[in-house]
Amino acid sequence: MNVNTAEKITQQLLHAGHTLAESDDETDVIIFNTCCVRNTAEQKILSHIALAKQLKQRRPHLKIAVIGCLSAKRKINGVDILLGTQDAMQVVEKLGTPLQKLPPVPADTAYIDITYGCENFCSYCIVPFVRGRLRIRPLEEIRQEFNQVKDTAKDIYLLGQNVNAYPDFPKLLAELAQQTGDFTLHFLSPHPKDFDIETIKVMATYPKIAHDIHLPMQSGCDKILKLMNRKYTVADYLKIVKDLRTYIPDIHITTDIICGFPGETEDDFATTVKVVEEIKFSAAYIFPYSNRSGTVADKMENQVPFRTRKARATKLVEIMRKMS
Repeated sequence: MNVNTAEKITQQLLHAGHTLAESDDETDVIIFNTCCVRNTAEQKILSHIALAKQLKQRRPHLKIAVIGCLSAKRKINGVDILLGTQDAMQVVEKLGTPLQKLPPVPADTAYIDITYGCENFCSYCIVPFVRGRLRIRPLEEIRQEFNQVKDTAKDIYLLGQNVNAYPDFPKLLAELAQQTGDFTLHFLSPHPKDFDIETIKVMATYPKIAHDIHLPMQSGCDKILKLMNRKYTVADYLKIVKDLRTYIPDIHITTDIICGFPGETEDDFATTVKVVEEIKFSAAYIFPYSNRSGTVADKMENQVPFRTRKARATKLVEIMRKMS
């Protein structure tokens, strides 16, 4: 999603006569397109912004813009432009450049947003607070953007914080997969609670849909999934995996896993390890639980010490590395 936003802003500015600077010392504008889903990312962003503000002291004409999640979460002093995720494209106009409808620049990879925001309210997640509630993009807009890229892009990604929350998602997927063009169709990221057998059947039916799926599991323990407010069980998740492999034998399944969520015991973690070993994911993004202020999980009792969270994540990464 952030790559998509950054590319659109870049093309708008290039079209208006701006050029990409070779280094910070040559730039007149620095735009930070931010994500703060994890605390480590937020701290890195803040350190980069601090360096940019030091640069601005030496070169007062420099403009600093901060857009995206971080701008929606906190006030940042000393910058010229501050815009949340829903207003990110306004940065072009704030820099004195009229926003125009531009055709996508031909590229091997194209991204198309079909939903924005999320209202699942997983107890650890800050996304609904910084990206807003679920918003569905009009079908005709999706069709128009798809038609602009289908004859040039090799890979087309349908994007959404909860991409399969789109109404009748299998129908949309089937419609786009039948279009002309030498492309492969992907979608990121689906939520297991909304992943139905019809989506799997469509994936199996149309050759242009990639045989890969990123399906965030987050935990292999029912107790922790309930605390996370994920609205599915391990059995539900395993059923999806079984159906995927039944209908699409060469499917590649990747996932996200959080280690050390509040209340997770060693036995709970061992249960997750067992499920991971059973499923044998192609790859997994594994992180220690990151406290996010304002979320339900941040106020939960039985917070796991960070050293333990990190140790569990490191252990699971090593297990995944051997399987991969």
